[in-house]
Amino acid sequence: MATVIPWEKGNIFGPKTAMVSKGDVVGRLIKSAKRPLLIVGAKILEDDVGGKPLLNYVIELSKAANIPVVATAHTLKPLVENGLRSPAAMGMVEITDRLRDPSWSLDGKGPHDIVVLAGITYQLQSQMLSTLKNFAAHLKTISLDRYYTPNADWSFPNLDEKSWAQDLDKLIKAIKLKQ
Repeated sequence: MATVIPWEKGNIFGPKTAMVSKGDVVGRLIKSAKRPLLIVGAKILEDDVGGKPLLNYVIELSKAANIPVVATAHTLKPLVENGLRSPAAMGMVEITDRLRDPSWSLDGKGPHDIVVLAGITYQLQSQMLSTLKNFAAHLKTISLDRYYTPNADWSFPNLDEKSWAQDLDKLIKAIKLKQ
């Protein structure tokens, strides 16, 4: 496997790095999870993916996979206004700290096994994932952003906008496929 260079060159990530994955693979990983959780940041309101707001992909993913959403920053109101039912609101540091506890879950019905992240500033996401990688071994993490994030367990490679849109479409399609 070829080495993927992190988008942020100063990112010190250690010997364990993310597996580079395509949209359909990530979709199957999310679909097979027992208790996934989706955490979104402010960039879902800023980023367009192939002419479609990242916010729309997040809502479609949440509904298709029935994933609870944690809205950070100022994303709660736009998520609700665009049809997402009952997302939780929490600060990034707070949700990271809670995820370190192997018995914690958003709804109290059992711990999460996969955490999916989207729209979080690269540097903040990197530090969050570093914390989870080192202090929450019970979790697997997936970054859906267009830049390779080495501290996740799975990440897209560095992608141009068109390839990113194609991978997100493949991810949604893989989740919607009947088994």
